[in-house]
Amino acid sequence: MIDKVKYLQGYVRVRLSGYAPERFLNLCSNHNILIWNLEYHEEQYEFCISLRGFRQLKPMLRKTRTKLVIVERTGLPFAMRRYRKRKLFFAGIMLCCALLYVMSLFVWKIEVNGNLHETDHGIIKFLEEKQVYHGLLKSKIDCEKIEEELRAGYEDIIWASAKLKGTMLIIDIQENLATNQQAQEKQSESDEPSDLIADKEAEIYSILTRAGTPQVEKGMQVKPGDLLVEGKNSVLNDAGEIASYQYCVSDADILGITSYTYHDSFPMKYEDKVFTDRKSSAYGLQMMQMQIRLPHVLHKFQKYDTITDEYNLKIGETFYLPLTFLRETRREYQIETKQYTKQEAENLANKNLKEFCKELSEKGVQIIENNVMIVTDGKNCTASGDIKVIEPIGIRKATSITDLTQEGQMEDESDGDGN
Repeated sequence: MIDKVKYLQGYVRVRLSGYAPERFLNLCSNHNILIWNLEYHEEQYEFCISLRGFRQLKPMLRKTRTKLVIVERTGLPFAMRRYRKRKLFFAGIMLCCALLYVMSLFVWKIEVNGNLHETDHGIIKFLEEKQVYHGLLKSKIDCEKIEEELRAGYEDIIWASAKLKGTMLIIDIQENLATNQQAQEKQSESDEPSDLIADKEAEIYSILTRAGTPQVEKGMQVKPGDLLVEGKNSVLNDAGEIASYQYCVSDADILGITSYTYHDSFPMKYEDKVFTDRKSSAYGLQMMQMQIRLPHVLHKFQKYDTITDEYNLKIGETFYLPLTFLRETRREYQIETKQYTKQEAENLANKNLKEFCKELSEKGVQIIENNVMIVTDGKNCTASGDIKVIEPIGIRKATSITDLTQEGQMEDESDGDGN
């Protein structure tokens, strides 16, 4: 900090010689004139002194019959004097400062943190629909309103925070950890009576009923549409007859043994990309929605992959500018025809099968039997068979309301006709 102050005030490095230089240095000390970096060379002294102190030295030089020679000038006053005739240079500096100030009034980057299910692009698109976008004046941004709109617009966002930092709008969110399936089940639940019916062919592995009347038991075979749990309970009178029904939203944990048919086949011969050492790079700039790209002039490839890198220009950590530096790299490749060995094909088939089983496990499915066979015939590798699993079954269906009074009247009418 002291060095910066010295630079702003300006200072000189001088060489002192003459009759009594030591007396001169003592006089400077008595008059509180600061000197630093004092060095002695060949009966001469060299030291640094501020411009203000330098202007106070004339009486002391006369009294001690010494003289000073300026060796070096350092500091902002000298730089300003050196470039005093370059008016366009200073005008450019002032214009640059003005542009930086104007750009600091806008938001040039929106950063989203904490999202797992929702994508950054989706949230930014949602904010644009709410008139919050890149290039908006910071004075027009209401962080509390943004937080409310995010919580209202996304059911899985339970907490949201918006804050301005530099030219950034930082959005921090927290999503509900419940899965989409659980959310859908909660949405489907209502006070209307409902049954649980089978949604696939299965053998009942276990059933735990919390509400409703179970219609199946362990070991029974069910088909799609079969009633599993009925959303009504019978109320009996003293004679043991059904007097009425109590309707409810059926609730049960039902596990069934089902099977998935698995089939995967791929040819033993395949085409592979083999990258060469040849690359081509082109650069460009992007400002808002406008892009300026330079063409690839050094190399022109027939087959290549393109990698685009974007670098947001910024000053410091949070002062982003509305400029993005682009670099597009093309890597040349050639197509070569290769053939799997039997072992490589079986390994690839096993890898695909494991990924399929992993997806099932992530859905809460327990695999109990794997009957998949892998066969290679020189041309193709085929994996096929059945995978037996234990998984939750049952979908919801509205319960049919039974009117016992009307049923009783119909029975009495039929008896009267018979008599």
